Amino acid sequence: HSAVRVAAALGVDRLTGQPVALPLDTLRDGIGTFRAHLYAAFHSGRAKGRADGRPAMPIARDTLADLSGVGRTSQRAYEARLGVQPQSNFALGEAEAAGGQEERAWRQGPALFALKDYAGQHGREGKTYLAWQLPNSYAGQHTQRPKGRQKRINRQLQDLVMKEMPGNEGDGALNCGSAVAVAMGKRYYANGRLAAQGRQRSGEVRYWRRPSVGHGRAAIWHPVEGS
Repeated sequence: HSAVRVAAALGVDRLTGQPVALPLDTLRDGIGTFRAHLYAAFHSGRAKGRADGRPAMPIARDTLADLSGVGRTSQRAYEARLGVQPQSNFALGEAEAAGGQEERAWRQGPALFALKDYAGQHGREGKTYLAWQLPNSYAGQHTQRPKGRQKRINRQLQDLVMKEMPGNEGDGALNCGSAVAVAMGKRYYANGRLAAQGRQRSGEVRYWRRPSVGHGRAAIWHPVEGS
């Protein structure tokens, strides 16, 4: 069966995101390994334009579960099976001050903690900041492919829908390969300039990523709050 016919039979009326290549061996290593690769392929597609292998923008596990149908426990199991290493992300807020934690704690909840900058990476040595954990980022293991075949399949799908399934219109797909990731009132940018230029929605917090420091297993983000 052609990819177009298979997509139509599964109710997929348009392919979105970045295509990736799965090794043929994934089809011979058992259903558990195959499912793990399908899950990891989502992360590979999100790391659009990142030839340096850096992880994509943060994404919450609840969002992953909504998009993929894979629960938190299975996500961790698939990551362990394939050696996918999530990158931890932390937001660095204002300097800690007497009585200043209440409002921040109300907004961030149990994710809030005090970070003491012993090495002076963010300012004066020994200064303490309010910080909180953000969703993880993930780097994909699969090679990204050109979009030429995907575009051809989408054209054929459109023709098939017009001929055989009239009235089935609309594209409810979420393109998660964008350079800006949005989830739960948060918007992430690659740098401060883009964050400052970004259009803020009501109740939304914009974050921009600080250039990597240290061992690279965790990333620091800065919030841009207010207009």
